[in-house]
Amino acid sequence: MKVTFWGTRGSLPTPMTAEEFRVKVKRLLVKAKGVDLSDESAVDEYLNSRPLPDAMTFGGNTPCIEISKNDSMLIFDCGSGLFPLGRQMIKAGFTPGSRIDIVQTHTHWDHMIGFPFFAPAYTKHTEIHIHGIHPDLRERFEQQMDIVHFPITMDDMAADIVFHQHEGGEEFRIGPFTVLSRGLHHPGGSYSYRVTAGDSAVVYATDGEYKEPNDENFKPIIEFFKGADVLVFDAMYTTLEKVIERENYGHSTPIIGIGLALNAGVKKLVLFHHDPECNDVQIAQSFFKAQEYLKTRSSSISDSPLEIIASYDGLQLEI
Repeated sequence: MKVTFWGTRGSLPTPMTAEEFRVKVKRLLVKAKGVDLSDESAVDEYLNSRPLPDAMTFGGNTPCIEISKNDSMLIFDCGSGLFPLGRQMIKAGFTPGSRIDIVQTHTHWDHMIGFPFFAPAYTKHTEIHIHGIHPDLRERFEQQMDIVHFPITMDDMAADIVFHQHEGGEEFRIGPFTVLSRGLHHPGGSYSYRVTAGDSAVVYATDGEYKEPNDENFKPIIEFFKGADVLVFDAMYTTLEKVIERENYGHSTPIIGIGLALNAGVKKLVLFHHDPECNDVQIAQSFFKAQEYLKTRSSSISDSPLEIIASYDGLQLEI
């Protein structure tokens, strides 16, 4: 399987500001002493040598990931990252009349706002199947595109849009993928999904808060995460102060994710749903602190069975 991240921010889209861009470019130029800036290969080599996050950005789109295997794909969440995914599908030669499957964790705005801009939804004979557990899923999507809120309604979309209501904890199949859900503590309710194909497993567990860390509460969560090749985990809050200040907002931390991932024998923990109040430097600092914490749980990162990855828009992981 391959996992592609199209949107990794939480709560609302967070584009880089002009000032942030200027600071980043200035830092790169100041440190480029001795680099022949007229030589493209030398510039590429220099950029590749720079530490995180000097020569990159984590991006600003809200949650959307793609899980693919051969010619089959699943989309998880319709955040603003769905917009570039749809454009890429068209650019890559998307065939109108194809079937597209989307699995929705919940229907908060940041996980839905990309759907009105999803290019394949405007192609005739295309089937878009939206899977979810919340009641009235169709009505929730239609409300977002009510003429009061958006100039185009769902009825104006050319694709055939079909909604599938699933039960929490129900296992269902889509193509080569088996999908199992588990509820998360989040206002209005959210669901994590475990996706398996062959011997590979990916868990997508965004928008969840983990209260009362004891064996009784954590055992079923660890069982759900157990042995996953990739765990995409809500690590929105980077400081204890934010955790306390925003209790019951329904989000978590890298430290909680590391503890759960280690106990579940997860191979890769992907930090996700980045705080819109954090810039690239702050997200990178949170990632470095997570690595340092992992060292306290093992003699060294190289000795740990767990790899931590900071997600960014455009990240691809092969399993």
